[in-house]
Amino acid sequence: MDRLEAWRLFVRVAEAGAFSRAAASLGLTQPQASRAIAALEAQTGARLFLRTTRRVTLTEAGERALTRARALLEEAEALDQDLRGADSEPIGLLRIGASVAHARAELTPHARDFLTLYPRMRLDFATSDARIDLIAEGVDLAFRLGDLDDSALTARRLGNYQRMLVAAPSIIERFGPFETPNNVEAAPCIQFTSIASMRTWTLARGAEQRTINIDGPVRASTGRVVRDLALQGLGIALTPCFLVRRDIEAGTLVEILPKWRGPQVPLHALWASGRALPRKARVFLDFIAPRLTAA
Repeated sequence: MDRLEAWRLFVRVAEAGAFSRAAASLGLTQPQASRAIAALEAQTGARLFLRTTRRVTLTEAGERALTRARALLEEAEALDQDLRGADSEPIGLLRIGASVAHARAELTPHARDFLTLYPRMRLDFATSDARIDLIAEGVDLAFRLGDLDDSALTARRLGNYQRMLVAAPSIIERFGPFETPNNVEAAPCIQFTSIASMRTWTLARGAEQRTINIDGPVRASTGRVVRDLALQGLGIALTPCFLVRRDIEAGTLVEILPKWRGPQVPLHALWASGRALPRKARVFLDFIAPRLTAA
């Protein structure tokens, strides 16, 4: 491993607090990462990490080195871009963070087209329905639904997804027709347990708003499972449009009360605060943004 890549690994280990996660984000094994950091410490004559069985932490020398190493990597990236030119082909691994449902519906369907345009790129989709630590996991670019609460990240608002009411045809046959929000309140509904107001839905038609109480036989903590339960005819779902667009086109789910909408779901692109977005990430963001169905 050359010296620059060793410093890149050092930064990843410092941010992740573990060799295993940092190694995985760079396509290395944990033993390879440990040997590379040991070699770096031997070359510099400074101990950079305190190692325990559960975590690694920076020494005082490591803290000083981290700021300089980040600046070094950013300068190297800027130099590469300047020498290659703005129109050169991006190369390397891009680690993308997203929820499982959003990645499957909105990102991975476009992966083939992206890699056809940029064959020297590699994509690593780090999908999780939990809000992972993007810096610790070595994520270059992330797509996050909902409100933001992490000030350590730079955010770019990409738009909003509409929330719509959908149900299987069997629900409409049994409990329809649905002409007002009161009709929805009288039918079984699927509660989304990841929001505080899971027992109520606020619907809007223009400036008019209605809050209804909901109940039903099933609930779920992820949007993908809510959609799967709706497909089984177990209740009405209030869900972002990207989750059910193809189901509506296929007729397996039907939109009800189309003039009434739930609160919009914001979509942001995120990356580490204080750093320039790497060109490979910027190229992917510019490619994918027009293809997203967020309004």
